[in-house]
Amino acid sequence: RLDAARKCLWRGDALVSLTPKALETLLVLVRNKGSVVDKDTLLDEVWADTFVEEATLAQNISTLRRVLGAPTGRALIETVPRRGYRFAADV
Repeated sequence: RLDAARKCLWRGDALVSLTPKALETLLVLVRNKGSVVDKDTLLDEVWADTFVEEATLAQNISTLRRVLGAPTGRALIETVPRRGYRFAADV
């Protein structure tokens, strides 16, 4: 369960530990559920006024995939080659 107002992620009754930037990345993807969010948009929204490499974004996506761990084996965050990422789960 993602609590956007309190900026926290829950699995059952347990609070899931995420860095603020990883959580912000998840919030952007969930807000745009089903749509491809390009890398530049993610970088601009999560790291506004800060220069970061795409590798930092890729690390956040990797962390989110590990933490979210889809029970069906289907990725909750899909990579769309050369375009960006898409949150693929029901919200």
